[in-house]
Amino acid sequence: MKIAIDARTMGSRPSGVGMYLNDFLNQLIKYDDLEFYLLSDVAESEYIRNFEKMGIPVVTQGKKIYKSAGVYSYFSFVQRELNRIKPDIFWEVNTVIPVKLKGNFRIMITVHDMFPIEYVQYFGKVYSLYFKHGLSKTLKETDMILYNSMQTKLTTEEYFPVSRNIPNCNGYIIANPLKKTWENSDKDFFLYVGNMEKRKGVDLLLKGFQKYRQNGGTRKLVLAGKMQEDDIRIQLQEAMDKDSNITYLDYVTHDKKHELYASMSAFVFPSKAEGFGMPVIEVMKFNKPIIASNLPIFQEITDGSINTFDIDCSEAEQINNLAAALDGYNPYVDETAYRDTVNRFSPQKLGKTVHDFIMEQKI
Repeated sequence: MKIAIDARTMGSRPSGVGMYLNDFLNQLIKYDDLEFYLLSDVAESEYIRNFEKMGIPVVTQGKKIYKSAGVYSYFSFVQRELNRIKPDIFWEVNTVIPVKLKGNFRIMITVHDMFPIEYVQYFGKVYSLYFKHGLSKTLKETDMILYNSMQTKLTTEEYFPVSRNIPNCNGYIIANPLKKTWENSDKDFFLYVGNMEKRKGVDLLLKGFQKYRQNGGTRKLVLAGKMQEDDIRIQLQEAMDKDSNITYLDYVTHDKKHELYASMSAFVFPSKAEGFGMPVIEVMKFNKPIIASNLPIFQEITDGSINTFDIDCSEAEQINNLAAALDGYNPYVDETAYRDTVNRFSPQKLGKTVHDFIMEQKI
């Protein structure tokens, strides 16, 4: 079966969606009955280049996509390539297909979350309307849906009842085993890794950490991830100007991220909206304490084996709750519970789940 994939989220400095594709593709290419073609705006990341080295065809438009107008131009390129490749399936990993694609192929999409609809304040009204309208049109043409959690499936079906009638699979997200052994230490700092944006709770983290320090806390704070919002950039700079115990590393490599996991005191993930939360599972492989917001998704994927703090309250209360969690989190880690959780998301298990789902829908 020939599958063409929109791989632009993996083309340059991939974060959540890009790494989701990278991890599943690494498993799916092991099946001889699947043949892949990657379409992207550029092919700059080490991840997409690795697939080129393995002989997976990668075709690029040749310029990075930033704005909505660029996305429409990009999909003209996608249509031309689909006409040439003639795949059995086109897989849109980034949920929305903004144009109606023509061809004798089935369309599979991955739905990661409904956040642009649920949390308009983080995305803006224009993008929220684009997402809602775009997904409504996309679902009319969609033959198969992959979800990254039961929470995402239920929310999608609430907003788009038509999705209930489309064959679907809860694929979750792959947790890859560590490729090398890391020696754990405690260098007395809290760590956040993820996109630098309000939806991820970075604003809350900066305020909560400053409150923690005012209350006598002594640990430092290290943040790593792509800067996504100007107001977060400004808030971060102001916080660092006031407190030299805050360090921002920008986007870090895979190995650097693992080095940070191995040497931190605890991982802090104060997300206000999350479709899955892969960093939480990644940290479990290092048997380090985790402090996260009390979102339902974290209960779903961890079965309550981590520290949480309440965000179902005012911002002032959220800040106080996080500061208290930083000061009084439980440092004990149930390694058996961590191991059981990680095993639920093993590459072989989830890769087979998605492969079997694809083959079951074969025409």
